[in-house]
Amino acid sequence: MRAEPGTRPAVRVEEAEPGITLVTLDRPRRRNALDAPTLDELVRVLDGLEARAVVLTGNGPAFCAGYDLASVAGPRWAQRAERLIAHPAHAVYDVLESSPFPVIAAIDGPALGGGLELASCCDARVATRAASFGVPAGDLGLVYSDTGVRRFAAVWGGSLTREMLLLGRRVDARRAWQAGAVAELADDGAHVDVALGLARRAARLAPVATASNKRIIGGVLDAAPPHPPLDADGLRRACFGPDGELRAGVEAFLRGGAARPSDRTESGG
Repeated sequence: MRAEPGTRPAVRVEEAEPGITLVTLDRPRRRNALDAPTLDELVRVLDGLEARAVVLTGNGPAFCAGYDLASVAGPRWAQRAERLIAHPAHAVYDVLESSPFPVIAAIDGPALGGGLELASCCDARVATRAASFGVPAGDLGLVYSDTGVRRFAAVWGGSLTREMLLLGRRVDARRAWQAGAVAELADDGAHVDVALGLARRAARLAPVATASNKRIIGGVLDAAPPHPPLDADGLRRACFGPDGELRAGVEAFLRGGAARPSDRTESGG
């Protein structure tokens, strides 16, 4: 979906130098949170690029604060939420993973939830020391899809994935770098320049070999899960069924507080 005439595009695209494209999430007032039009615009932009390497970053104080929960409030809440925050596989993640060119995420500030998945689908990550990473699924009562969890585990490993999903902990930039999830730590304000430096290295490589190697790496890392995956119907029941906690979690977030479903259960509320 393209931006309406007279409105500011949610995604900015510019040629940083020949063969290297800089793609910027440009919703700073929403901390670059992902709503449906932004996801659609990202797909359109990335799917149409002819580049040797791409840098993906965010404008303002966050790389991407996750899904824009305010955009699902109001009538038809369940349908909106299912399309945005309880979706098993957004097309933009597939486009990032299947693109023939390497994509480097340049991260400053938080990369949370859908923003973390966006960064995890990139081929490398550069982060400032102010960057942080997390998945507030437990606070929101959100059940993540098997596809999303496998993406996290492929980049962050099982231990950090469990900490983020099951303990609700954020991972700081230094720990992410020590774990190998971040390729380079950058000084404040230098993350895009450092990422562009990596993009230049990638752009010098043979493009057919790079595209083929990226495809093979993706196939190797996308191992079958040890348990039957949660299909779309199972995910829908987990989030929106009688025991689902997602609506209460989102409503609590929009009121300005983090939801804790276990606390509500214990208090009888």
